[in-house]
Amino acid sequence: MSTNPANTMTTAALQPLLRLLESKGYSSRDLLGSLGLDSSSISSSTQRISISNFDHLLEQSSRLLDDPAIGLAAGQRLELPSFYLLGFLISSCQTGREALAVLRRYYSLISDSRSPDFFIGQDSIKIVFYVTEGTPFGSQTRAEFIAAGIHTAGQAIGGNYYQIQGVGFRHPPPAHKDRLQKFFNVPMQFNQPQNWLSFSSRHLDSPLSYANPALFNMLRSEAEQALSRFSRLKSFSQKVMHILYQWPEAVPMTKDAVAELLSTSSRTLTRRLQEEECQFSTLVKEVRLEKAKVALKSAQTDVQQLALDLGFSDRRGFERAFKQWTGLTPAAYRRQHLTKSCSLIEESN
Repeated sequence: MSTNPANTMTTAALQPLLRLLESKGYSSRDLLGSLGLDSSSISSSTQRISISNFDHLLEQSSRLLDDPAIGLAAGQRLELPSFYLLGFLISSCQTGREALAVLRRYYSLISDSRSPDFFIGQDSIKIVFYVTEGTPFGSQTRAEFIAAGIHTAGQAIGGNYYQIQGVGFRHPPPAHKDRLQKFFNVPMQFNQPQNWLSFSSRHLDSPLSYANPALFNMLRSEAEQALSRFSRLKSFSQKVMHILYQWPEAVPMTKDAVAELLSTSSRTLTRRLQEEECQFSTLVKEVRLEKAKVALKSAQTDVQQLALDLGFSDRRGFERAFKQWTGLTPAAYRRQHLTKSCSLIEESN
């Protein structure tokens, strides 16, 4: 099983699994608690969970529900809005071709694994998706979860335009292969070189029902900013940044604690960051700023609690720092965002 701290995915991927557990009468709080997580720590769009922890949750859920096809069951409950920025961006695309391009470009916002590859032919499109190695059960289950999620999202976005043609998995046929066959209702192939789905390309450029160009342009700008946080960083800096983004709010964000997760010393962490012309304090500041911006876009966010969650001793300290970072007070930034959002909604109506 991989223990690389950089092998993570967004906690938004947990939402379908948690909804499944709740529908069966199980509280997800105890399950999350077994990994030191709680509902508040996975509610932010910037939070990440390690692949090893995600696999553990899948295995625990499978045992609770006595369901070896837990990945399939959870994938059927996927909802694009759960993926926040990327989900809303894909939902507002004008065509299927644009949605595929968006998914490929911004895939790193939800997972550290390789972005999907698309092979577009005259009659069909083949999506090859990649699964980070974990436990044998976890890797297989995540593959079925992703495939079911893609199929569910395709139906939601494309409607009648979306016509699946085939599905392939790297793993051997599981005992629940009939359930997979029934869900996808297309020819299934196993022991494949890669995991993949194929569907008709006939309506790839047809206009989608929920296209919203104004909203799309605003969200794409935000996605580019989010993407730039990682693309300009080098290898070791990226690992540190990923860890900081998934850091629980209730735990102090210190250099010693991060170094321990990377199985190194604080001094070595500092040296390796310096070799990449980066500083730990700079990464911490960027993470705090991004989390603050995301939280302030909600009118319900309590600024005092946000300040404490971000490691500030009081609200005034947070407000001073935020104004130094952005030139605006938190209140002014929130008003500016809400005004802009209202204007875009009016333009699209």
